[in-house]
Amino acid sequence: MDEPVLKTLWNADVPASDPRFALAVMARIEQRRFRRELATTIGLGAAATLLLALVMPAVDLHGFEISQAGNLAILVVLGAVTFLLPQLFPARD
Repeated sequence: MDEPVLKTLWNADVPASDPRFALAVMARIEQRRFRRELATTIGLGAAATLLLALVMPAVDLHGFEISQAGNLAILVVLGAVTFLLPQLFPARD
């Protein structure tokens, strides 16, 4: 390196870190992520439950016919959305 200023900056000591502070910050971030994922999962579950409550009276599982395949597809999609959507959009900082 030709520049003496850059050389001194490059060789400067790294400031000391506080491990307890770093752990406290990481714990807060993790708690925030957990709460956000929990709220998302509960919200999606409540929405799926509401939609299922609206659709379920029309579904006749005892006399299943070809015409009921659409209702069964709705049930499957609601279940898949409830469990897979939180995996598609992971928590962000």
